[in-house]
Amino acid sequence: MSLFGELFGELFEDLTGKSKRPEIKGSRFEKFISEEIFIDKLFDLVEMTRDFDSNSERFEERSMNPDFRFRDKRTGEEFWIEAKYRIGLFRNKNGQFVCEICKSWQLDRYKEVEKSSKKKVYICLGIGEDPRFPETIHLIPVSNAYPQLFQSRLKETLIWKDPATK
Repeated sequence: MSLFGELFGELFEDLTGKSKRPEIKGSRFEKFISEEIFIDKLFDLVEMTRDFDSNSERFEERSMNPDFRFRDKRTGEEFWIEAKYRIGLFRNKNGQFVCEICKSWQLDRYKEVEKSSKKKVYICLGIGEDPRFPETIHLIPVSNAYPQLFQSRLKETLIWKDPATK
């Protein structure tokens, strides 16, 4: 494939939401989270980690924190959100459907942030084909999370479902 063909293909994937590049999917889902779930009317945005491009120029240590820190305007409580986006579930070696939400070392890091900051940390998991329009959103406390979650646990943590999804 020519260089032009590769660039055109990437541009087309980026415009249609089908990009396979994790940093693009991640930033699109983070935008959805901050604009549609943790809306300005109800939550103050206290902190947000830098994007992939900014960090590639010079890494900032606080980028090891979860993606967002919000403050609930009603209660004043602050909490962390780590945004994760997955296309769907897969069958593990036992044939069970699971969703890999993160690596075990990442989960350990989120738990350490919760301990050191004394603020709850949640993984906000989006599932669907396009991170701009997820089918479901799940809010998972890291205190009782695992790197892979079964369908039953996903059902328990569901906080939003696209009305267009059956």
